[in-house]
Amino acid sequence: MSSAVLLSGGVDSSVALHLARRNDPNTHAYYLKIWLEEELRFLGNCPWEEDLAFARATCARYGVPLEVVPLQQEYHREVVAHTLAELRRGHTPSPDLRCNRYIKLGAFADRWGGDYDCIVTGHYARRRRGPAGDLRGAAGRWQLLRGRDPVKDQTYFLSRISVRQLNRSMFPVGELQKTDVRKFAAGLG
Repeated sequence: MSSAVLLSGGVDSSVALHLARRNDPNTHAYYLKIWLEEELRFLGNCPWEEDLAFARATCARYGVPLEVVPLQQEYHREVVAHTLAELRRGHTPSPDLRCNRYIKLGAFADRWGGDYDCIVTGHYARRRRGPAGDLRGAAGRWQLLRGRDPVKDQTYFLSRISVRQLNRSMFPVGELQKTDVRKFAAGLG
């Protein structure tokens, strides 16, 4: 199996990288650059350069190649523009719903992830195959399940991904509690 790990530079995706690397020595990591520096400067600073430095250090430690993927235009079109339009309508949008579907498991998967069997993220979620004879006809399809940590569960943010996207996704930290992830990361240095 070949894995593409979406690495943010944080502890969750770093542990996900370590776990994916144990199963696939040919794992590659990708940092998705989505922050629009000039266009959104009025919102404040985004620490993407610091995050990228952490991602690079993690990849260097494990000898995993890291590629920076520029998705600013796609992010602006699919997430920022939509969010602003919804706010103007008086709605309360969730940008993460669109980012996971249209950017992480959408634009990235379509343009860079085609050579990989799975895309690994640091989301606190799990998946399992549907049982045979499932009334919804989902036998053999992957089902999205809540992460083991009820406080960190992120299935809401993944609830809009397609079945095809779920079939290619892996969430290794979803089996863990956040406290365990931090202990695991501390143990790795």
